[in-house]
Amino acid sequence: MPRRSILALLLLLLASCSGPYSNDTVKATVAPKVTVQAREATLEAIPEMIAATGELQAEDQATLRAKVPGRVEKLLVDLGTRVQEGQVVAELEQEDYQLRLRQAEASMEQTRARLGLGAKDSDDVDPAKTAIVRQAAASLREASLMHANASELFKRGIVSNVDYQRAGVNLQAAEARHQAAVEEVLRTRAELLQRRQEIALAKQQLSDTVIRAPFRGAITQRLATIGEFLAVNAPAVVLVKWHPLRARLQVPERVAFKVRAGQRIDLLFEGQASTQPGRVVRLSPSIEAQNRSLIVEGEIPNVDGALRAGAFIEATITVDPNARGIAIPLSSVISFAGVDRVFLVQGNTLEDRQIKVGRRLTKPDRLEVLSGIRPGDRFVLDPSDRFLNGQKVEVVNR
Repeated sequence: MPRRSILALLLLLLASCSGPYSNDTVKATVAPKVTVQAREATLEAIPEMIAATGELQAEDQATLRAKVPGRVEKLLVDLGTRVQEGQVVAELEQEDYQLRLRQAEASMEQTRARLGLGAKDSDDVDPAKTAIVRQAAASLREASLMHANASELFKRGIVSNVDYQRAGVNLQAAEARHQAAVEEVLRTRAELLQRRQEIALAKQQLSDTVIRAPFRGAITQRLATIGEFLAVNAPAVVLVKWHPLRARLQVPERVAFKVRAGQRIDLLFEGQASTQPGRVVRLSPSIEAQNRSLIVEGEIPNVDGALRAGAFIEATITVDPNARGIAIPLSSVISFAGVDRVFLVQGNTLEDRQIKVGRRLTKPDRLEVLSGIRPGDRFVLDPSDRFLNGQKVEVVNR
């Protein structure tokens, strides 16, 4: 007998026998009807946000250095000291610079005395009023008078030609002396201006022995000690501005086009439950090629100084505050192996549907639904993982 015929005969015998495989004992299993509470999905205000990570940085940072050489006499700050704009941070020894200033002032007084200037007289002196020029002018008038007389007498034949020529030479010499006197006054007046600049330079160097904070901030490094000699441009302390701070964020390229200046930023710091608000102020003109992201900088208020530069931050940027979406309670979502599901009520049966969730919303705790549910769908509030697709259901909302 062929093999197929034997198998068919055996199956026929099994089907006709009584036992666990008989038609009398095989019955369809039907899930029992369940009672649930359901709610209709509706659109609500859910602002669109973009997640980003980054670092908190100081708005400004400066290494305060010595503009003039000198030994540190006072160091008035240390690590963490908060200073105001213009506050004294350190002082160098000033005695040498005070002596230079007095020396420059003495040189100026000598120059003024040569011009015959008093304590209240202006530096803009008229050369004709100085003693040296007046003396030369008197000699010039005398020589001019003698030359005029010699010329008249020479015409009359009273004096010789030699005397007449001598009078002319004396006149030329007097004119040269007068010109030299005027030039000397002008030269001394220019020297007086130089002395003024030397005094200003000495005062500036004396002022530079005091190192001041250029802006309001806090000291992050102390690089000098009392008694140490600092050369020109040697560092003393490092100062950072602690208000406001700058949040430097990396936004993925796929959503970078949504970011604009002025948008709200909410920062979350390690170990803090509350967020810190800020706003977008700057955007990079190019995409970073290494990680395909856009560098975004935000301004974060830090009036009380509680935030610290260098901290790692997680941020959300609100790109559309007027966006609308669907959100459902956490208890309505069944999560297993990375898959999120809900049960919808379709007529009088249950439908098991996979969804894609977004952010977790608070007050109350809910999950944003990105896809899988549409407005008008009715979802079960507290589903059981034993519910079955197609199971009969009765909705009872209390």
